[in-house]
Amino acid sequence: MYSVLFKLFRRTPIFQVLLSGISFLVLMILISIRLLYAYGLSASFSNSTPHLTAEWIAGETTDTAKQNALQNVFSVSAEIESYSLFIRGTRPLLINALGVGLVGSYRFEAPVEITGIDLSRHPFAIPLDQAVSLFNENENKFSERELAAELMIGENAVIVNRAMINLFAPSPGKINRFLVQDIVSGRSLSEIRIVAVLNDMIDAPRMFLSLTLAEKILEKQAIRGLHARVNNFDRLQDIRASINNQVRSGVRVSSWVDGQNRQQKLFRVFDSIFWIIAVAILTLSVITGMLGIYRAFMNKRNSIAILLLLGVSKRTFYWILAAITEMSLLGGAFLASGMFVIGYALLNQKLLHSVQAISSIESPDLPLLPFLYWIGGMFILYSILSLIFLKIILNTRVSLK
Repeated sequence: MYSVLFKLFRRTPIFQVLLSGISFLVLMILISIRLLYAYGLSASFSNSTPHLTAEWIAGETTDTAKQNALQNVFSVSAEIESYSLFIRGTRPLLINALGVGLVGSYRFEAPVEITGIDLSRHPFAIPLDQAVSLFNENENKFSERELAAELMIGENAVIVNRAMINLFAPSPGKINRFLVQDIVSGRSLSEIRIVAVLNDMIDAPRMFLSLTLAEKILEKQAIRGLHARVNNFDRLQDIRASINNQVRSGVRVSSWVDGQNRQQKLFRVFDSIFWIIAVAILTLSVITGMLGIYRAFMNKRNSIAILLLLGVSKRTFYWILAAITEMSLLGGAFLASGMFVIGYALLNQKLLHSVQAISSIESPDLPLLPFLYWIGGMFILYSILSLIFLKIILNTRVSLK
């Protein structure tokens, strides 16, 4: 009996394997692009932004009691690698180069977001030591440790982001002294030394410096909040939830994930499109697969009717076809996985370059564990929908007469 049933549906497994294989392959490609994009954002922002930020909802404060209370929450947590109070503000600045033969060579004029943190303790609350150093007087670039030392003990050392360095005319490639002036009044605010460039993927010009120097340039001493850096970046959201439960009301704790910069907005748009395409592929492939089984039913309806009259139950039909469907899905998944592995090995660099055009990625390695989670979830969902459609076909379209 079972051999007869398998002969009736001998073409169905081939059709299902090809259909599910193509569907899984397309989904794997979409998932890999999404994972690489998300990985690129995480890698970039974890090396250029504070992992956690706690801010007073009411705004800046000069109350040392509030500042100490906030610092105490972060100081007792073993998950926090470093933390620092910070001051932030935006001010239109005019910046000109100083030094022999360099007066007026480099000029900058635009509003700048200024962030000051404690640079006397390493590691810093913002990973500024991972910025790209400019050439020093020896025509060399600082190493990570040398850059950290320069920020800790160097006089008026600052780091700017890529958006700010690109606005200089021309763009400086060497470390040099600059005079910072207020655009409106023309008053001199301070001298600075730009020592490195931070690739933070933020479009607005930004400058990072010590608390003391930031207070001098911004001409204010009110603290905005606290930046922190965690030991285990993978547990960032859990640490955030734990810290959020410990701080007083009136303090908002956020992570870099909550940012609203252009790259994160682009990823949210891409994520929405990804879900639309993934659901469409999954739905269409399941419906097409079930239509193939339905067509086989209609073509073999006389033979099926005879088998039913001979005593074969619908339940037997269901489990045999369910087994055929599941084996076909497994075969399609393995076929797609093999094709994907081969294709990814051949097209790895092209795929990586296409993602790097949107977001910088330090490592080309594809994270396998979340990839397996996604594929496993898609396979389970595909199986459930297929079995539901199969049940509907058997209960509504197979006649016993």
